[in-house]
Amino acid sequence: MNKIMNTVVAGLAIALLGSGVLCEQAQAIPITGSIEFVGSATPSGASPGSPITVHFTNPWHPVGEIGVFTGFGITSSTSVTFTDFSFTGDGALAALTASVAPLWTLTSGGETFSFDLLTLTNGHTEAGSMSFSGTGTVHGSGGTAFDDTHATIALQGSGQNFNFAISTSTTTSVGAVPDNGTTAALLGIALVAIAILRRQLGLV
Repeated sequence: MNKIMNTVVAGLAIALLGSGVLCEQAQAIPITGSIEFVGSATPSGASPGSPITVHFTNPWHPVGEIGVFTGFGITSSTSVTFTDFSFTGDGALAALTASVAPLWTLTSGGETFSFDLLTLTNGHTEAGSMSFSGTGTVHGSGGTAFDDTHATIALQGSGQNFNFAISTSTTTSVGAVPDNGTTAALLGIALVAIAILRRQLGLV
């Protein structure tokens, strides 16, 4: 009897562990909305180049928030740190020399948001203007269980020569990042545990 009880407890522990993680994942919050920043940036030259580097003068500051980003006391005085990036090509053929993790990060209200730039979908610089669009992942870490979320970014600016004193960057979430099979694996563990439990109890 004790042996059966030990097996039952172990089986339930495994099943509950799997169910608990599944519930935790189900309760994670996607990062919905958009956030816009303003600041200064200077590209190293006109595209196409070999390569062109965009240098950001930190800090940048938020100028508009929608959705999740409105709930953490983010204001126009909140500091945002951008990371330089380099690319080759021009227009739709623009490509990062390496992904940038993170491209930007900010902390406010006990939460840190950041965005990893993974790909460019368009990019162009010339004397007096620049524009970029790309995709990546926005993260939230702190007191709230946020899902990593697919997002798009648009970066544009105009200025004198290659010094863009007023540039804007907008990041908009587009959906949750796939969980690479973790949920299915946990569900499988729970089902195996239940099968073992039923076999020990002589229910099959």
